[in-house]
Amino acid sequence: MPAEEAFDPDKLWSLGPSRGATGRPSRVIDRAPSKTSAEHLVAGRAEPLPPSAASCLRLQPLIAEWLLELRVMGRSQRTIDWYQQKMTWYLEHEGGPQTLDRLTAFELKRLLAGLQERDLSPNTIHGFFQVVRSFANWADREGYPVDPTLLKVRPPKVPQKEMETYSDSQLAAIFQAAPPGWSRMAIQILLGTGMRISELAALTLEDVEDDGELMFLKIKRGKGAKFRRVPVSSRLRRELVRYLNRGRPETHAKQLFVLSDGRPASVMCVANLLRRVRYHVGFPVHAHRFRHTFATRYLSNGGEMERLRRILGHTSYVMVMRYVHLDKGDLGRDFDLRSPF
Repeated sequence: MPAEEAFDPDKLWSLGPSRGATGRPSRVIDRAPSKTSAEHLVAGRAEPLPPSAASCLRLQPLIAEWLLELRVMGRSQRTIDWYQQKMTWYLEHEGGPQTLDRLTAFELKRLLAGLQERDLSPNTIHGFFQVVRSFANWADREGYPVDPTLLKVRPPKVPQKEMETYSDSQLAAIFQAAPPGWSRMAIQILLGTGMRISELAALTLEDVEDDGELMFLKIKRGKGAKFRRVPVSSRLRRELVRYLNRGRPETHAKQLFVLSDGRPASVMCVANLLRRVRYHVGFPVHAHRFRHTFATRYLSNGGEMERLRRILGHTSYVMVMRYVHLDKGDLGRDFDLRSPF
């Protein structure tokens, strides 16, 4: 920095990361100079030291770098957009800080308390906590000066809700309301495999593996960019073969599900389908509820928890335990024989 140029911390990061000789983004910035170099005499007195390094780091460029790394690490665009929306709302509408040194444990608690006072849902409040903590953990791993107490703030409590599933009568109504072709086939796969809606829309013809005896669907890029194979039951296999032979329009598209004009059915197309079905049946129709139904019925029919974990693509049993759901009929079965009174 030239001697005649005044130290202006607001200029740091104002244009985003600088680029080095290789052309790649660099996080090397004009850090606060050492005491010996910064304290030069002016009229016989020493100038004060510039602000700390954390106070020179603006949050917006750091957030941009964080979101970019999430994309590189294989996070879905929907997840990245969710993170970005939460951080943007926090900084612009919730009085969030502009520099890293202001992002402290007290500031995070202030945010959570303010959201609670506005009577927002526990899931929404927990979402803000999750996003801010995720950013702070990333910044700490990258070596940025993060408030240590911020990383120790405990998450707000979220009331545990009962996993909702579909009854046989509801499933019958859903299948009757779904038009034949890709629409009904998509719902059948959601119910018969427990896959996520984004995984469903990403299926291609090459992802259908059929060796004559067994059929699998390959999830090449599940949540967290994980690969897995999902088995297909004999009944679902019959419906899928029938769709491929009779229901799928002729098209050059490689996606498994295509519209009548040959265009691939996107996540939005599937979401719109579920909304139309909901209008006809009169009760909520969500992709994740099909996932809950698959998991709970798989376990109630004697399925193994380890296999269910692999089918659903979870990394731990903590997530799978959410699907250990017993309805009133299961709870009351043989109760008179086992109750002490």
